Formats: sequence, structure tokens, C-alpha cells
Amino acid sequence: MAELRRDIVTGNWVVVGHRTIKSDSVGLCPFCPGNEHLTPKTIREYKDNEGAWLVRCFPASSPIFVIEEELSKRGEGIYDKMNSVGAHELIVESRSHTKILSDFSENEYMLLLDMYQERIHDLKNDKRFKYIQVFKNHGELAGSYIFHPHSHVIATPVMPDKIQLELIHSKNHYLQKERCLFCDIINQEKRLDKRVVSVNASFISICPFASRFPFETWILPRFHDSNFENLKDFRAKQELISILSDVIKRVERLTNAYTIVIHSSPNVHEIDSLNEHRLPVSEHFHWHIEILPRDFKTSKYKREDEFYVTQITPEEAARTLKEEKV
Repeated sequence: MAELRRDIVTGNWVVVGHRTIKSDSVGLCPFCPGNEHLTPKTIREYKDNEGAWLVRCFPASSPIFVIEEELSKRGEGIYDKMNSVGAHELIVESRSHTKILSDFSENEYMLLLDMYQERIHDLKNDKRFKYIQVFKNHGELAGSYIFHPHSHVIATPVMPDKIQLELIHSKNHYLQKERCLFCDIINQEKRLDKRVVSVNASFISICPFASRFPFETWILPRFHDSNFENLKDFRAKQELISILSDVIKRVERLTNAYTIVIHSSPNVHEIDSLNEHRLPVSEHFHWHIEILPRDFKTSKYKREDEFYVTQITPEEAARTLKEEKV
């Protein structure tokens, strides 16, 4: 089984020794209707009036994080490690193999958002998991090798680096100014109108001031809320779908690959920073969606939202390197 190892220099956690199981069904799409037997047992699905599934969720065949294990935190000298406990689920977004997100109807978007929210709520019931991450890779440059539209849901016992940094900086901003950092960003970007892509009554989309990728776009609620999964108002969800669909159509005209990541509140009430102040996450964190286009120049860089995952352990790597004749 793979394990989580902490980089003692940076504090980051790395998944070491994850093995991918290769499918024997060459040429068959495991996500297409009729091929359900090629995937693990369905966790949840939404059906039409005839009983055919529209959106379905099931465990990944080669999960990075495994729900059945115990954390088993332990040390190895000065190093820390634990089992890669968590969950790794896949959501098949449509019955159609070739449909892309910009072609989704409002109802298809609504079903997908509902599934995202439901899975986050369900996985947050397991208090071993500190963070539930939902992301979608579109195109090979973004790391997706199955064209059929699908998303990932990953529950982890540690927080991704990018989320940890967002929590620290948003907390420090609140402690200094008693205001939400993201609300301040929204207000300034709306006022300046230099980086705004689109806006409606409940949401705004912007190209962030320090964009990491060309055409990187964030979608933020104009009201303060820390949890994406708590968005229940039907009209607000329609407005989210409207602005998300608008941005995706624009992005897909400019690139064939992108990643969508939902940044929602972690599964903890408070986050310790470099000070003694304890502040509820709901006060300072603000959920948002990040859309990260990929191209040949940027695809070689690691996305900060994901964990490094290596198939061989450093012990195996060292042994192999030693055996190489030079």
C-alpha cells in the first residue's frame, strides 16, 4: 500500500509507492453506458424517469487514498509518515462519451453540482479526513487520459499545500483587518474592472492578479460563505451555472486542456497558524472555483492543488540507481 511521507524541509506531504492497476479492457471506455461492469460498484447515481443513470459516482480502480485503512501515524528517525488513508472517487458526468462541459445544459450542470455537494457532505462525516477536494481534468495536457467527461473527489488526512497557504493568509488578513480577504479582492476587482471576466447578481469571475497560468480564471460568490457544499438557494445555483458555463465556453475556445478545482472549507473548525489566535474557518475563508488552462509550456509544472504521487519508493529508486552501471 502507498503511504504519505512528510517532506521535512518544506512540510509538504507526498504519496509514495502508489501503483496503478492497468485495465484489461483495451479499447473500451469504462465510463460509457453498458460498461458499468468495468468499474467498481456504484456509490451514488442520479437516474432519469426510465431508470437510466445520468450521473454516477464510484470508487477509483487505482485509488491514491484508501478508505479501509487506519492512519497509523509513525516516525522513521526524524521523518514522519502515515498510511494514505482517505477516499478517491470518480464522478462520470454524462452518458455521452464525447460531450464536453461547454455543451452541458443547465440541468446537466445542476446534477453535477448536486453530486459534488452530496459527496463532499458524505465524506466530511468521516473525521479522519481533513480535506475533501473536487477537481476535473480536461485534456491530456491536464492529466486526463479518458476522454469521457468525469471528475475526481479525493478525501485526505492532510490538507493540500495550496489550501493550507490560502487558510493561513486569509486568517492573517482577517486578524489584521477584521475582513475577509476574498471579499476584499472581490470588491477591489469589481471597482477597478480591469481583470473582471463576467459578473452577475451572485457571482463574479476574474483573472487573478498573480495568475499562475495564461487565462487562469476564478469564480467567487459575491456573498461570504466558506462552504461550497452549503450552496442550496436554487436561484444562486442557477447564477453559478450561468457564469461557470460562460467562462468554460470562453476557455475552451482558447485551450484544449484545463483543470477545474473547487476550493471549499476544510473538514476542521479552526486552523492553527503562526500565532495563538483561534478563529473559526467560516469567518475568514471564502469558497471559490479555480479554472487553470494548460498548454505545452505550463503542463510540465505541478499544479499546486494536487499531491505529488510517485509510483516507486525512494528506497527502490536508490537501489535501482546503485545497480546501474556507468
